[in-house]
Amino acid sequence: MQKHDQVKQSLINSARRIFVKFGFEKATMNEIAMEARKGKSSLYYYFASKEEVFQAVVEYEAEILRQKLFSTLEPIQDITEKIRTYVITRFSAIKDLGNLYNALRSEFLNHLDFIKLARNKYDEQELEFLTSMLQQGVDEQVFEMEDIYITAETIQMTIKAVELPLFLDYETSVFEERLNTLLDIFFNGLKKR
Repeated sequence: MQKHDQVKQSLINSARRIFVKFGFEKATMNEIAMEARKGKSSLYYYFASKEEVFQAVVEYEAEILRQKLFSTLEPIQDITEKIRTYVITRFSAIKDLGNLYNALRSEFLNHLDFIKLARNKYDEQELEFLTSMLQQGVDEQVFEMEDIYITAETIQMTIKAVELPLFLDYETSVFEERLNTLLDIFFNGLKKR
């Protein structure tokens, strides 16, 4: 990594900490520069505005999430276990990536155009990922469904619906237990067999 890239990444990492600590609205360019131990002019050399810094932070955290999901899921062959691991990893990773989570869910940030684009991109990627896993399950004759895309959309909507309640009452063991119960319902249904 070149020095230019190292400095920019250092500024992004510092901004991540400041945005998590103060939130987007209250964070300042001065605080980000101080956190990075750089002058404010250095920060403005790389980023024109606080919005641009936040955009870089959100994009960086989205890439962290994508890499974490890929590395965690790649070795898993069993499709049911892969989907279960996907959901649990996704929730725990997003919980740790506070800026990404805020960008994806905060109503306050709706005025930022890049937030809408980031949300749409994230949703599209997640939908592709879910569709791909469901297709694998159908191909392996583990799953049976009439419309894979609609099922993927339904799973995505369900994940989004339970995010906030789970995060508000976050305790690792309870969190995973609730997610596993939700996934058991998805995989097995409620009907008595």
